[in-house]
Amino acid sequence: MDCILQIIIHEMPEEVLILGDVFMKRKPSPSVLLTLKYIVDELQAMGIPLTLLRGNHDSETKADNGITALSLFNYHANVVCHTQTQHLEKRVFIPHYENDNRITAALEEVPEGYTVFGHFGYFGSLNSMGDADFTIDTSRFRNTSYLGHIHRFHRRKIGEIMLTVLGTPYTTNFTEAGKDSYYAILDGEDVEFKSPAWGPKHIVIDKDSFDEKELLESGYFKVVRVCVGNLSDDENHLIAKEFLDKYPIDCLEIRYLPPVSEDSENFYDPQNQLFSLSRDMLSEYVENSTINIEKDYLLSGLNLIDDAYKGN
Repeated sequence: MDCILQIIIHEMPEEVLILGDVFMKRKPSPSVLLTLKYIVDELQAMGIPLTLLRGNHDSETKADNGITALSLFNYHANVVCHTQTQHLEKRVFIPHYENDNRITAALEEVPEGYTVFGHFGYFGSLNSMGDADFTIDTSRFRNTSYLGHIHRFHRRKIGEIMLTVLGTPYTTNFTEAGKDSYYAILDGEDVEFKSPAWGPKHIVIDKDSFDEKELLESGYFKVVRVCVGNLSDDENHLIAKEFLDKYPIDCLEIRYLPPVSEDSENFYDPQNQLFSLSRDMLSEYVENSTINIEKDYLLSGLNLIDDAYKGN
């Protein structure tokens, strides 16, 4: 919240566009909803229009019905639940759809000269898990486009148009440590990308070899992972105390390095079954949890595992 508001106060824009995934969980907690309400209320008090694009994390389910908790904030924000065209501003908003065909159809209907703001990727881009989860070919883009969803910033020229994956304005987990994060300032057709000097920042360092500069930076909420070898609990505690006493770290994690190289070949061939899944275990799990997966579907997966063990 502080990161977003600091950017807005620093830039004092005429308008703010957030390209989706405002929430982490599809059913956000009351405290998360109240945090977003604070941002919306601050923008309303400042007289700055706000557009919130529905991302995949903002949708209640994967049904593509547009139902989202973001709609609670349409008293000030323009909440984009489905594809929306603004002819006066010459722009089209395309929220996240699980069905790639809906995105492709929306891209094909964008008038010439309009700018696209969307929450999706394309074939060849990777989501935050490292998976290529979109089948949309880049040839489908015929307009200048700015996309959310993919966490890492990059730009790509497609013919005469520019495709920009804006990424996140700050790191969201340790796998993104060291990546460049930006927000965009649009002024007509001109665009400038800036790195915020505030917000969460994930840092991964080696205990015995690291640059202190990043740890000493001010303004960020620093989430630090220190990688160590095989140490005792007492040594582990001392390392944590040493780092917390010496550096302005907000959250610290001690991470043990693997005892053997990941490149080492493993010749372990167990003679006994290491674990097992039974039908009774899965049935009890389904009956005593809030999981929405059907019991028969889980049991069909168990059949696949059993067949694999039998060599079928």
